[in-house]
Amino acid sequence: MLETGFAQIRFAASILFGTRFSLWSLDQLIASLQATQREYGFLRSEGRDLLVSPQLDEETRQAMQLRRFRSQAVRAVRETVYYQRLFERLSLDPGRVRYEEIAHLPLTPKADLRSDPEAFVCHTAHPSLRALTTGTTGWPTSVSFSAYELRVYAALTAISALFSGEITSEDIVQMSTSSRGTLGNVCLAGACAHIGALVYLAGITEPAHALALLAEKHHLTGKKTRTSVLYTYPSYLGEMIECGLARGYRPADFGLERIFVGGEVVTDGLKARCQQLFGAARVLEGGYGMTEIWPFGGQLCEQGHLHFEVSQGLLEVSNVETAAPAPAGETGTIVATPFLPYRETTLVLRYETGDVVNLLAEPLTCRMRHLPATSRLLGKLGLSVRHECGWTYPRQIAEALEALEEVPLPARYGYWAIPLGVAVEVVVRQATLEARHRIETSLQERGVPIQALHLLEDRSQLRHPMPLRGDLREQVFGTLTMDRPLTS
Repeated sequence: MLETGFAQIRFAASILFGTRFSLWSLDQLIASLQATQREYGFLRSEGRDLLVSPQLDEETRQAMQLRRFRSQAVRAVRETVYYQRLFERLSLDPGRVRYEEIAHLPLTPKADLRSDPEAFVCHTAHPSLRALTTGTTGWPTSVSFSAYELRVYAALTAISALFSGEITSEDIVQMSTSSRGTLGNVCLAGACAHIGALVYLAGITEPAHALALLAEKHHLTGKKTRTSVLYTYPSYLGEMIECGLARGYRPADFGLERIFVGGEVVTDGLKARCQQLFGAARVLEGGYGMTEIWPFGGQLCEQGHLHFEVSQGLLEVSNVETAAPAPAGETGTIVATPFLPYRETTLVLRYETGDVVNLLAEPLTCRMRHLPATSRLLGKLGLSVRHECGWTYPRQIAEALEALEEVPLPARYGYWAIPLGVAVEVVVRQATLEARHRIETSLQERGVPIQALHLLEDRSQLRHPMPLRGDLREQVFGTLTMDRPLTS
């Protein structure tokens, strides 16, 4: 009990003051949580407050985040080539930056990190993993992490999962994610190891292979008889749904209880249509995160807002036209600065993510209302379209299309600007007049100024296909049947 108390104090000190985490205290907290769970069968939800900073008024929050921004900026200038050059050019002392001046510092574009990733690595760091992004929208970006950081991320993921009940020691977890998405895979596998769950990386293979793995029966002591948790991308989940229904699978063929999806826009239509194949399994949207700013990211509240923990980093939303701070109620791109003690190897200040959100204006009433918040992700700015009437974003198109059975999952589409709005091309099951009417209506209901609609029955006919992570295919050798996953 005394050791647990010390561990809690040490953990809280890291969150409050930005000091390095004690790996011993993290391990002790996990062991204590597991012991409590074994004894009482559950963990009180109030314990989640351990993972976040205390509620702060606006003045106190700004003062705390300014201290942490300065600390990270001073270290970046002292120890990285990129920011040493930048601040020398600006003739600016990073330790004297005022809060209102942060928004006027240059953004760090993805192109700079992508072209010279080692210029962002601290001289005194000890990198042990060079994590690459999947490269869905271009050349993969490289970010280095230390062994200490990886252990911290795995432990924090485990603590969060224990409080939420997302993963238990009885679970079997399938990761249907790209093997190139190293960081997320390593952190989830590490968390499962802490908790005692069995995890395996299935990759992005043909959907029939992933389904066969999910349908397998297991006979391991202390584990469930079928895979109970799935982590994947929305587009790949859509392919699994289409493939599974076509092959005659039904909910009784699986034991899934929770499906975590992220890395792309997650639509309400996908969640609803998932029930056809996986029944009562809950589809849980994984919030917002990316390798470049990990572990700083957004958590979804019960009202669908993305909330950002203020001790982990500084959230800004930048106007898509001017790069100036977006006012409340306006659309902009996320600009993020992850703080110590969460990031100490690859440092980025004011990183331009290119991810579009709305900065919420109305007073919030949700459980996480004390944290900065945005809307759910609208999509990548580079995949959005500027036209005479304003902007159209991937979420608007995807939500409209995936709500309709006429459109196979995942929705495969493209769109571009034409006079008075946009033209949309979409793959449908059958190019009928009824399908055209329903799709046009659905697009209009979501604010898409549709001026031309092209219905296609073959995805190879798409002229401007939207890139999907589900297409990051990995090969599997052998043949597949429903009752025997692999036969060599």
